Amino acid sequence: MRYISNVLEEFLESKFVLLSGPRQVGKTTLANAWLKHKGGGMYLNWDAPSDRSYILKQLIPEKLLSGRIVLDELHKYLRWKRWLKGVYDKHFKAVSILVTGSARLNVFKRGGDSMLGRYELLRLHPLTIGELLHSNIPEPPRNSEEWLRLGHVDTRSAALWSQLEARSGFPEPYYKDSPRQYNRWVLRRRELLIKEDLRDISQLRDLSLVEHLALLLPDRVGSPLSLNSLREELQISHDTVKNWIEYLDHLYYSFRIRPYSEKLAQSLRKEQKLYLWNWAEVSDKGARFENMVASHLLKAVHAWSDVGYGEYDLQYWRDKQKREVDFVVTYGRKPVVAIECKYNDKSLSPALIYFGERLNIPRIQVVADDSVDQRRNLTRLVGATTFLAGLP
Repeated sequence: MRYISNVLEEFLESKFVLLSGPRQVGKTTLANAWLKHKGGGMYLNWDAPSDRSYILKQLIPEKLLSGRIVLDELHKYLRWKRWLKGVYDKHFKAVSILVTGSARLNVFKRGGDSMLGRYELLRLHPLTIGELLHSNIPEPPRNSEEWLRLGHVDTRSAALWSQLEARSGFPEPYYKDSPRQYNRWVLRRRELLIKEDLRDISQLRDLSLVEHLALLLPDRVGSPLSLNSLREELQISHDTVKNWIEYLDHLYYSFRIRPYSEKLAQSLRKEQKLYLWNWAEVSDKGARFENMVASHLLKAVHAWSDVGYGEYDLQYWRDKQKREVDFVVTYGRKPVVAIECKYNDKSLSPALIYFGERLNIPRIQVVADDSVDQRRNLTRLVGATTFLAGLP
């Protein structure tokens, strides 16, 4: 049972659901578990030729018009949005529809779109400390005091964190916990993403160069991303490298967070920071630690936003004096907490104090040492596993 299982069933009672997330994160397993729990239904996978024929011809048996349908990897069909509208118009009042995809499915956003209000979007993330400990979506902190008390100590946390760090949060390599199988899984996943998934959604020809780009990105984790340096190394245009990274984001290989620039002068507004969905590919320990924290926080803001707690986002802050705070969580576009990562350094970051004091928000510094948990006024120094255990 995954952390969004209950929410998925709730949403499917009144709307159809778009379930997106990285390849091999567990979407198909979750979809089939829903079908089994409900007593069965039809599962159609676009990658299977026989299923594709059903989809293209909209062959939905009459016996299923009061049942359930899972449409897996439907985004690979060029006209999938139009197709889904047609199925909705014909059958949705009688059938529950779950659409899954390993590319972003955040569509139908425009106000004039006829699908507005008729679907729900859920994003499935890899396993994290919080999910492994409690497998639900805790309510978000509503004030400074709750942010400063977030999390709890658990004797299992250190072992769970160690396994997540080495094997990623993707279920298959995590639960098998084998170095050889993890290495094979990483190579297979990268090949599927670039040589199959990217080919299916783009007109790109230089797939070997895109793979080269993907291999360069782990060394860029945690720093403002310079497209110019990547352009020079790959000998391609600025627009090309920009488009390729957008494709990799779209396919859940990487994700980026924007700089927070409101309310503070001298803040940078353009350079984004990049992280990987599979943090275990990052070789530098400090950068991998920051990537893990980023992934935990992104999962939380996505979950809180998706289930209806409000508009949450994850950003970072950096100014022209090169002061930087790794993460800023916003609610309704207003910052509610500043979070800094320091792998070994237990001295509070001056930039974190500067930023937090000027916005009068709690400032939290997370470190790798699980034994640390110190509070003073609006400041907290805490072990990562303790703090992150309070998140989804």
